[in-house]
Amino acid sequence: MAHLIISSKDIRTLDGLYSLNDLHKAAGAERKHRPNYFLNNQQTKELIVEIEIAGIPAIKAKQGVGTYVCKELVYAYAMWISPKFNLEVIRAFDQAQQPEPEPVQQSLPAPIQDDEKLKLINDVAKSLGITESIAVVSATDIMAMIQTIRNYQEQLARIQTNPAWVDQTIERVKNATGRHFGEG
Repeated sequence: MAHLIISSKDIRTLDGLYSLNDLHKAAGAERKHRPNYFLNNQQTKELIVEIEIAGIPAIKAKQGVGTYVCKELVYAYAMWISPKFNLEVIRAFDQAQQPEPEPVQQSLPAPIQDDEKLKLINDVAKSLGITESIAVVSATDIMAMIQTIRNYQEQLARIQTNPAWVDQTIERVKNATGRHFGEG
């Protein structure tokens, strides 16, 4: 059954039926649109008979809980109120019928091997404009850089961001600070 939110109001359900009282509130709660006026309308009574002949439970009223109606009566009530509200209800049902996107199962990249670490360090050095063959970087800094890159890889895998964005961000930081790896 579709979970409905109309005009930012959650429409409660009971046994596959929708709260007419909640719909009334979502429509603006005008006195002239009270659910009992709708239910006492001759056309509504005839519609209820047709729905029940088709074997569909049309309405359920519970003292202290409210009146609950089937989807067909939700549409009829919305049409009775106004074309604008009718359209809101149709769109809410359409939205509720759309399947939830299936979660994407993502796996983290495999741990970086030593030769991959060296290649990664060289790639980072190139992207930072380090052209000298000897860069003065301590082993601690290299390991911190590798861990930072690993963290970036993990985050990229989670959010599926274009790696070019990371490169652009590194370039902006480099330009803003005026520093390059390997400088004293």
